[in-house]
Amino acid sequence: MPPSLEPTGAMMTGRQCVVFGGSGFMGSHIVSRLISEGASVRSLDLAPCPVAGAESVCGDITDAALVTSVIEGVDHIYCFAGGLGALRSLEEPVRDLETSAGAQLVLLEAVRAYAPEASVVFAGSRLEYGTPERLPLSEDHPRRPSNPYALHKALCSDYYHLYARLYGLHTVVLRLPNPYGPHIVGGPANAGYGILNLFVDCAIRCEPIRLYGDGSQLRDFVHVDDVVSAAVAASLTPDAGGRAINIGSGVGTSLLEAANLVMTVCGSGTVLTGEPWPLDAASVETGDYYFDISIAREVLNWAPTVSLEQGLATLLESARSR
Repeated sequence: MPPSLEPTGAMMTGRQCVVFGGSGFMGSHIVSRLISEGASVRSLDLAPCPVAGAESVCGDITDAALVTSVIEGVDHIYCFAGGLGALRSLEEPVRDLETSAGAQLVLLEAVRAYAPEASVVFAGSRLEYGTPERLPLSEDHPRRPSNPYALHKALCSDYYHLYARLYGLHTVVLRLPNPYGPHIVGGPANAGYGILNLFVDCAIRCEPIRLYGDGSQLRDFVHVDDVVSAAVAASLTPDAGGRAINIGSGVGTSLLEAANLVMTVCGSGTVLTGEPWPLDAASVETGDYYFDISIAREVLNWAPTVSLEQGLATLLESARSR
């Protein structure tokens, strides 16, 4: 088992880090954590990074010259940018390929040439697995992507594994289920992220939380702070190199359970079940899932620390402060 990685401050002090997607939800949280632990952080994104102390570079992750200029000689790279999402990928599959797998290939080639000692952590997706055959869902589960976004995420994972095997790069893919949490202060107005944020926003406005079907679909909700801890651990753990690792709560929570918990935490709201499935949402739905996180525990010495109730409380505080 690797040594404990908490706290990581001593390990990150003075390190040179780059976060792709540093103005986004997960990326901005990673930037904030790295800066708090003494790292020097540069963000590359289409918009300025909202975190004080970060160097912002605005540009496109598919720009090979720009990518090379920001990663040369750095210690750690965290890639939480790219891809259009499952629904948009159905409409723009070529663009999704360019911003997802194409962008990661650009990055990996730049790392191979100009930062071969750097660790590179990539945000993968549970959608790579497709519809689960068994639960909890482990890393050896067959991958059967059911939309272009998922397929391109799977291709990214394969590139990361290939570059670790061929060139000895320290690449790690974190397969994420449903991350949630507040946005960094100073971020965009639509500060929420994902379905739990939508639930909270509905509850505090006393609007009904509408669920497709009976709301029994199981999801694995993981707080953004736990995702950040896993990303930092992955960048610092030699044995993580070349792996794809599930990062989640390890618990299946139905959407109805989550909605009821939101109402309890918020002290307001109602739930309406039986909403008809929109065709586009139904086309990317993969059914129940939750992760087996044994490998994350064993290799990264990582486990989630934020319970769903605690996470929703922080989310509610953030939403009300907006």
